[in-house]
Amino acid sequence: MHILLHKSTHVEKKEYGKGVSMKQGTNQVDESWKDSCNKSGNVSTLFSSLSSGDIHKMRRMIALSGDSSCYSRFLPSFVNYTIHRIKHVHNHLNLHIPKSGGTSICSLAKEKAEQDTNFTVATTNGCWEVEHFLPLWCHPSRFVPGGDRSEWLNEAALQDPSTSTAALFNAMDRKLPMFVMNENYLDHPLCTQQRIYSIVLRNPVDRVMSNEHHLLEFGREHNKERLQLIRNNYIVWALSSGTTKHGERLSILPQKEHLEIAKETILQFDYLLDVTLTFSSSCHDDILYLMGLASGDGENRPHEMKGRGKQINLALTRKEYKELNLLDIELYEYAQSVMRVDCEFFSLVRQQMKEETLVDLLWMRIYRNNIALAIKKLLPFGH
Repeated sequence: MHILLHKSTHVEKKEYGKGVSMKQGTNQVDESWKDSCNKSGNVSTLFSSLSSGDIHKMRRMIALSGDSSCYSRFLPSFVNYTIHRIKHVHNHLNLHIPKSGGTSICSLAKEKAEQDTNFTVATTNGCWEVEHFLPLWCHPSRFVPGGDRSEWLNEAALQDPSTSTAALFNAMDRKLPMFVMNENYLDHPLCTQQRIYSIVLRNPVDRVMSNEHHLLEFGREHNKERLQLIRNNYIVWALSSGTTKHGERLSILPQKEHLEIAKETILQFDYLLDVTLTFSSSCHDDILYLMGLASGDGENRPHEMKGRGKQINLALTRKEYKELNLLDIELYEYAQSVMRVDCEFFSLVRQQMKEETLVDLLWMRIYRNNIALAIKKLLPFGH
């Protein structure tokens, strides 16, 4: 099996999230993956002690390290774990970064909902819920006071007085469609055991200029708080805002510590996409296939550009937008290194899934033939 690893020049040699309070188990991956490579212990035992996000992170950190021996040892387990997760975790949360390609992902999700009655998606313009605009927070202590989370908590309490995570998610699952987009707020830590997580990224300077153009085109330039938010490292903010308490999130300007949280979060997502990248022509298709959102016509449409009808002069130059978004640029470069190792990995996952499907079909054909032969033997002679 051919394995391609990358030593990215963008990966800093330091502990991501150092000095930041993280979910128990996340730092464990930082410190233990090297030790795990040198031990002969059971991989499944190691995986059972980690969350799904931690396993994603472990895979990516080993791949980025360039340790081919360690990666080769764990690769079959990573592939099998990913396939098991695809087959058994059906609820999906996409963190929508405006003007990055979310519209095309939402369109594919709605196409699937039209073809598969068991697959549900929000019926609004976007794929987020109008009634539950912040569609998922699995940590009750961070819920917005008086919001729809109170409704979910009350329902969960009726099932389980301790409002356990399982009861809370049961309540959420009945309220939310299978595929939802969340803009502005993200759980921290992520709820990776119960949800598939994805994000679509784009060059930060292009993104912010398109986002501000869109804001001006629809006459929203008076919203100074929103304008400041989208101009100043919005992607880092979106991936780290869950660490900020309610009431302060929209006024936070990201700092270096938020960048480290954002990198940590990126590593735990199931899927990172960038519809503008060209280093692998099949990578985008592989990911959409694994997400279950591959277009039925065999062509996955490019990003649907919106808000480009008017010629509007932006307030700043491209250089000024770049200077305001240095943290986003560093995060984007880091995410590109992650996506490169992901592309090879997801190609392997897709190939194995296809092979397993062929094997399943073969066994089904053998089973049916055996049943037919058994019935034939039971029938009276001549039938």
